[in-house]
Amino acid sequence: MQCKIEHENQVISAIQFEIDIILAALLLTGQITVIRVYVIPGGFGFSLGGPLTGRSRLEGRSKIKAFSFAIDLLDILLAILLLTRKITFEGLFVGPGRFSFNVSGPIFGIPKPQPVQSEIEKISKEFRGIVAEHFM
Repeated sequence: MQCKIEHENQVISAIQFEIDIILAALLLTGQITVIRVYVIPGGFGFSLGGPLTGRSRLEGRSKIKAFSFAIDLLDILLAILLLTRKITFEGLFVGPGRFSFNVSGPIFGIPKPQPVQSEIEKISKEFRGIVAEHFM
């Protein structure tokens, strides 16, 4: 049983890192950018979005190049932090006609999300039951 849980955690970790790689690529290609900084007790994180997510791309006020350059530098920094696993994808913020990706990590005071080992099997059984009931 312990081996199975470790395997499931490795799979979850691999999927998490694949999402981080995709977000880093989107940041580096300018498809998404920082749109918001959120603060919670003990830490902070960033929301990422852009035309791809139904939001407009954040740019400096009055198209001032220095502000746009600073935003681009922040995007590059966040992409590097995602690729080096210093921060990670935490979740989605969904709004009417748009959504954004939330990223943070221990360097910003927020611990990395961890799978709840005791709940994995229970959640999996519930999910299979719902799918079997409604879609088969």
